Amino acid sequence: MKILFVCTGNTCRSPLAQGLAKNFFPEDFEILSSGINANEGQPVSENAVQALKEKKIDISNNKAVKLQEQLLSTADYIFTMTKNHELYLVNAYPGFRSKIKRLGDFVGYNKDILDPWGGSLNDYRCCANELEAMLNILAKRLKSN
Repeated sequence: MKILFVCTGNTCRSPLAQGLAKNFFPEDFEILSSGINANEGQPVSENAVQALKEKKIDISNNKAVKLQEQLLSTADYIFTMTKNHELYLVNAYPGFRSKIKRLGDFVGYNKDILDPWGGSLNDYRCCANELEAMLNILAKRLKSN
């Protein structure tokens, strides 16, 4: 099973989700992340690294990956951080519509994951905690399928 998390720049939310998800899914799940407007190779935000370091997860070597159609085609599930990300993807890549879901909707939260970019370390901690709660639900749903 391959899961792809998508945000804007792939330096905050989707790398946080990718790092956290590895705690919830077995090793046979491939967990990836990318950004719609990512600058390929850009390092992950230092506050994102620190927020997960506090949870004993190391994402310091993650680099931004620009979203490409090939990533979408190989993913079983594509989870976006916001409704706007979801709308962009289903319009730009209608052939993958059935795989694209806003993470908050899929797990029953019915909300966007706000971008902590440029915010304080506490903003990143809050984002990580929100993602962690959603990923716990996501893992239970997908592992039961």
